[in-house]
Amino acid sequence: IESMHHLFVMCSHFHEWRRDAAEEVETRTERKLMEAGIPVEEQRTILCAAKSLFNDDPSVWPLKITQFYVGQVPSTQDLITSVMLPDGIKRWRLSSHIASEWHTSAIRLAGRIFGSV
Repeated sequence: IESMHHLFVMCSHFHEWRRDAAEEVETRTERKLMEAGIPVEEQRTILCAAKSLFNDDPSVWPLKITQFYVGQVPSTQDLITSVMLPDGIKRWRLSSHIASEWHTSAIRLAGRIFGSV
């Protein structure tokens, strides 16, 4: 019997799905950052986090392992700094939009994997 973590994160059968979903999340996140006027050179950290949503990345996940398959996403509030976006309300709004995008993508991928098992 395989663990949930193995099935959703490590199983090579679903590698392409995870890769494609990560690329889509990164693209959508980048688009939201550009629309908010965040300079390209300041986007690196949050885009790396977006790309790592479906992988075990200790720099992104507080518990050191991804938990996207249970609907969890890493906090985006610390990734969008006051240097990037000085207005607190705009910063909170952007953070919420990105977290929502990540959550929706995570649920879609988890549902796709679960539905194929």
